[in-house]
Amino acid sequence: KSKPEAAWQKAQAMAYEIAADYSHPMVRSLSFMLTPVWNRIYRGVLVHHLDKFKQAAPGYEVVYVPTHRSHMDYLLLSYLLYTHGVVPPHIFAGINLNLPVVGTILRKGGAFFARRSFKGNALYSAVFREYMAQLVAGGYSIEYFIEGGRSRTGRLLQPKAGSLAMTVRAYLRQPTRPVLFQPVYIGYERLMEGNSYLDELTGKPKEKESIWSLLWGIPKVLRSNYGQVVVNFGEPIGLSAMLAEHAPDWDGKPLGEEDKPAWLADTVDALAQRIHVGINAA
Repeated sequence: KSKPEAAWQKAQAMAYEIAADYSHPMVRSLSFMLTPVWNRIYRGVLVHHLDKFKQAAPGYEVVYVPTHRSHMDYLLLSYLLYTHGVVPPHIFAGINLNLPVVGTILRKGGAFFARRSFKGNALYSAVFREYMAQLVAGGYSIEYFIEGGRSRTGRLLQPKAGSLAMTVRAYLRQPTRPVLFQPVYIGYERLMEGNSYLDELTGKPKEKESIWSLLWGIPKVLRSNYGQVVVNFGEPIGLSAMLAEHAPDWDGKPLGEEDKPAWLADTVDALAQRIHVGINAA
């Protein structure tokens, strides 16, 4: 029952809350800052099969789907891609990370922010879906964690397919550039959040992120050594092949924004399972 002008203002505010503000100078500066940090806190970062991925990726809209164990995941993956000559992706991040100063830095590093739940807010859902569709149509690489949150046990959590569904629907609306999903396994010898995870597993509530806890934690992190990290790129998964297998009725023509073919949900679920299998295989 809003007036169109009021709804437009709300939608515009939501778009600014969501959108990344990618800055190449910021990414370059962060890469210089992070190099000594990695050398200090890790005993080495081993990367496998990145060259194979670089050979397969040209011409595709790439969606990185890594494991989620630590807040280091997205920093580490973006850093590795950047230092190996690949443009870092736009990263789907929780709104809880949109902290003062930190949020601005992450946003300029390619992060875009999502609220924990879209339920009951049709306007926000529409704005977010459209933003994802613009990223996919524009050929920007994207990164998101289909586990939803960080695993506390080291095992993969059940996939939450919302982000996958938005990506598939965006492609079906404008099937101009083929989509490639890249599973990535990130394994840590020792987790930075290990102690807080143990607390949570014994029943203590999760600590809320804040700028002060982040600042207080930096000296402790820099005094610690977290061993080796392994980053393995799995077998890429083409969306076209998944659609050919699970949606043989689709004729390759664009679907309307509101179209929901019967095969869509099954295709998304099969894709989520295939990605998890790919991560485990890596």
